[in-house]
Amino acid sequence: MRRASGLLGMLFITALIWGCGEKLTEEQLRAKALDLENKEQWAEAAKMYERLVKGYPKSSRAAETLYRLGITYANNLKDFNKAVATHQRIVKDYPNSNYVKQSTFMIGYLYANDLKELDKAKTAYQQFLQKWPTHELASSVQWELDHLGQDISQIELQLGDTPADKPASPQK
Repeated sequence: MRRASGLLGMLFITALIWGCGEKLTEEQLRAKALDLENKEQWAEAAKMYERLVKGYPKSSRAAETLYRLGITYANNLKDFNKAVATHQRIVKDYPNSNYVKQSTFMIGYLYANDLKELDKAKTAYQQFLQKWPTHELASSVQWELDHLGQDISQIELQLGDTPADKPASPQK
């Protein structure tokens, strides 16, 4: 009987240790996420970034992690709603980070070009210009606002170039 109790106790302790799972450091999680990105395993990389932010929300690199997650959702997983939510989280939770401006732009861009929610895009773009009128992205934001809702193939850029599908007219 005593032996059975000891065996049960050892099994309980083993199960308890195994059930706790592996606690990885912030840098280990980041390295795994980047490795998954390099292997183009986007869904797994996104899960690893989520785990990283959940485990280390006060990290000095939390906003960067969320930014990478937002880009992964948008560019690779094509989950534009999650991408917007992730960028909104940066703006809300990390307002002093270096990623707030890019995330504000991305919110407008995703609403305009992927989700086709033009009113929300306009609001995001206007907020960007109001807060950062001289930022290097301001001219891109203004261009997006000026052409909001227009099909890009119908917009002639005034850069002196002729669109490839339209032959140049002869000059007289």
